[in-house]
Amino acid sequence: MKIITRYFLKEFFTLFCISLLVFLVIYLVIDFFGKIDKFLYAGVSLEVMLSYFIYQTPFVLQQMVPIAVLISVMLMLGIMNKHNEILALKNSGLSLFNLSYPLIVASLFIGIGSFVLSESFVPITSAKASYIWNTRVEKTTQQGTYTLSHLWYRGKDSIYQIRSYDGKKRTIEGLSIFFFDKDFTLRKRIDAKKAIWNEEGWLLSDGLVQEIQADGSRRSMRFTSRLVHLPETPDNFEGAMKSLEEMSFWGLWDYAKKIRQEGYDSTRSEVELNTKMAFPFISLVLTFVGIPLAFKKRKGGIPLSITIAIGISFLYLFTFGLSRSLALSGALPPLLGAWLANFLFSLFGLYLMLRAET
Repeated sequence: MKIITRYFLKEFFTLFCISLLVFLVIYLVIDFFGKIDKFLYAGVSLEVMLSYFIYQTPFVLQQMVPIAVLISVMLMLGIMNKHNEILALKNSGLSLFNLSYPLIVASLFIGIGSFVLSESFVPITSAKASYIWNTRVEKTTQQGTYTLSHLWYRGKDSIYQIRSYDGKKRTIEGLSIFFFDKDFTLRKRIDAKKAIWNEEGWLLSDGLVQEIQADGSRRSMRFTSRLVHLPETPDNFEGAMKSLEEMSFWGLWDYAKKIRQEGYDSTRSEVELNTKMAFPFISLVLTFVGIPLAFKKRKGGIPLSITIAIGISFLYLFTFGLSRSLALSGALPPLLGAWLANFLFSLFGLYLMLRAET
């Protein structure tokens, strides 16, 4: 690795870590003072409060990565430009691309790391933070003890009606299962007062089985306890109860596919799926925009560089939010709605790059 590349990466990652830490602290402090009254009203301990903010940290870090990348790029190049280091490197024969590619590669790897973080730690820690907030602060029932009214779930050739579901005990209270043939004609119905999941299947208790025969007659049979083997497991119901934002990429992929196959509107799930794919590239896109802007000498120094970076970040987030909203409303295809901001800002960055070279 060239000396200049090592120098660039060292300076960049130093500023990146500092920026990320500063944004994390600012966010947590604001969030703390915004929620302190609810913590005190609920009478939770200091340990619970700390746990909540610790579990929030991975999500906050992931969201702040693109802004920290842009600010780091503009600060590093701005400081070097101020000290005429950029001019010296250009006079030694290095082009804008030669000076930029270490930062571009670094931002790409940061984006990949952000995606890995969002797929591994963020869903777990966000769910735990949400659980603490709902059960210990708001004193409401949180996912994990799903007490939901009349949940409907479409399975394989069947539809489930669940009065309430306890995710921890994997127990259903008030279950009705409707079985259909290929023509979507009702052929069988099972009602049970309670259903408990074990490794062998669903153990139903205090129920009734009704079957519709080929001649149209109906046969009914009551049971006290019956073990049934169904393709649907607790994971299917719990997945349906998760918000789209809490799902992993592959979880969203399967969910969107299932919704499409069932004939329902899958717009929202497809928008969220494409958003998960587009988000890791934000760091790379903002780096393209920030590099040529940072090369320009201007009065104002570091404060101005930070202001410009924050302004560009907010402009990007506004464009991203607007295009996403248009996609959710059906005005734009999900793919275009999620990627439009990246596309527009990439073109803007490329335009600034070409102008800086001339």
